Amino acid sequence: MANYILKCFLAILCVTCIQGYGTYRDKIPNGNRVPHPCKPNDIWDGVGHQKSAGSGYRNQFGVDFASARHTWTKELCAKDSDGDGKTNGYELGDSNCSWVLGEPSPESATLSHPGVCEPWNDPKCQNQLSWVSEACESGEFICDALNEIDGKNMTMKFPSTPVPVKETTYICMEFELDNTGDYHMVATQPIVDNVNVMHHAVIFGCSSDTHALRSTPHECGMVASRECGQILSTWTLGSAGECLHDKVGIRIGTNGIKRVALQFHWNNPTLKTDYVDSSGIIVHYTSNRRENDAGVWTIGPERFVVPPRSLNTELTGYCPSSCTSSMLTDKIYIVSAFNHMHYIGAKQKIELFRDGKRIIYITNDEKYNYDSPLVHEFSTPIEVRPGDVLTTTCAFNSINRDAVTNWGDATSDEMCYGFMTYYPKENIKRLFCTGFRSIPYCAIEDGNVFEGCEISKYTRESPETNKFYVDLNNTCFSSCTSECLRLLDNNPCLKGDPRAYMDDIYGLSDIGREMKRMFSQCDGKLSIRTTTPSTEDGNGNSAKQIISSIKTVLSLALVASRLRF
Repeated sequence: MANYILKCFLAILCVTCIQGYGTYRDKIPNGNRVPHPCKPNDIWDGVGHQKSAGSGYRNQFGVDFASARHTWTKELCAKDSDGDGKTNGYELGDSNCSWVLGEPSPESATLSHPGVCEPWNDPKCQNQLSWVSEACESGEFICDALNEIDGKNMTMKFPSTPVPVKETTYICMEFELDNTGDYHMVATQPIVDNVNVMHHAVIFGCSSDTHALRSTPHECGMVASRECGQILSTWTLGSAGECLHDKVGIRIGTNGIKRVALQFHWNNPTLKTDYVDSSGIIVHYTSNRRENDAGVWTIGPERFVVPPRSLNTELTGYCPSSCTSSMLTDKIYIVSAFNHMHYIGAKQKIELFRDGKRIIYITNDEKYNYDSPLVHEFSTPIEVRPGDVLTTTCAFNSINRDAVTNWGDATSDEMCYGFMTYYPKENIKRLFCTGFRSIPYCAIEDGNVFEGCEISKYTRESPETNKFYVDLNNTCFSSCTSECLRLLDNNPCLKGDPRAYMDDIYGLSDIGREMKRMFSQCDGKLSIRTTTPSTEDGNGNSAKQIISSIKTVLSLALVASRLRF
């Protein structure tokens, strides 16, 4: 189960229509020489974006360039996109607006940024100050752990490797860690070689150190491998590195993880044939171990659908008291957390409830931006107890999309996850708490009753499933008879979210599809049940409702594998 749901995580990180494409620089004069307005000798690679590395929100020049269909036109050249009194052509060295694609860029000693009003801190440029000032920060990775006396580091780097000529590639390579002692990993830093393709990196811990080491770059899935599936550290665009809380570390070495897989997500949407990459990660570790071993706990809904042309589509997934009661063996303490959506993600929050009352917002990003990830760190760790309820709520803005956006790992898909670093690691038995719409995933695994339906009995071979099949054959084989309608109307598993879950699972086998055909004949005639999830206290009693909308769909591979008709 854990390996399957890990797949849900990774696209930590997929790109969409507003991502930065390095080849666009070739379509404007001097596009590869645009200077950074506040960092001498630095280049602003993402010319049309608010972030110097590219990707994410566009600046006004990027908006105008997109409106010109990514073509250098006389109209675009003559515009003053950033409003600083200089035309785009002047700032890019093409004052006469005579440059055409394919010609050498004109020489100019006065190049400046066409999308950044300069001087950037001038009063006339105040409308851009929030994002330009952020871009003008040093970007230095500040982490006290790097200065520890007993600190060590290890560089894991890919050899120069050709990037496949396809939009999305997951590429992995395994490394042996330092197994000469008992250590804590306390920080990681990225080494980004090819900024045109690097989108994110993940370090996966391996449960085995005896399998054949995959020591060369090879294509992999969203999870590195069956042996290497534990998330240890992540890097995304906009992050200078990851620094763990001073109370925790990831256990590596003789008494911990001995081998890791480094995974990159390469993105090559323009299908360039000559890209290579040799990026990597620096792992910082120490023999001066912290008080606690850390783990990463993942919560959030999956397989949801976001409708097109919507300013605000909100969905909530929850981890109810029944789940935390079975997952947590004792209290845990959250030291940091971050939200994860893709590019139509607008807002996200994680909330902690106890006895029907909100205790705290663990995260609350009112303005979410994938390219500027906000890690919420807690000097006083947040206590979570068995029986508590956690919710993950995401809001999406799909106003610029003409088609439905699905949950998934493709560049056009979306996600809604919360990742929480906690201690002690051993106090959580399951590192994922997700759900199928309003149905807690653990309710299915543990055989709990949900809305009157014990779903697990209908998604694997059981007396209930066998009887259901016989009854369907007797009453619903050829049409929706009155007997068939009565049979289905009295079955709580054929209404609301349990029905949606059964539709999903029954579609995976021949006999399941036949059963689905029979009970689907009465669609539209059954009484309607609207599933409304609620929190529960430790005894399973209904408490204050805290979820209003859960629009998720989950194809649970593990449970499906148990469905044997």
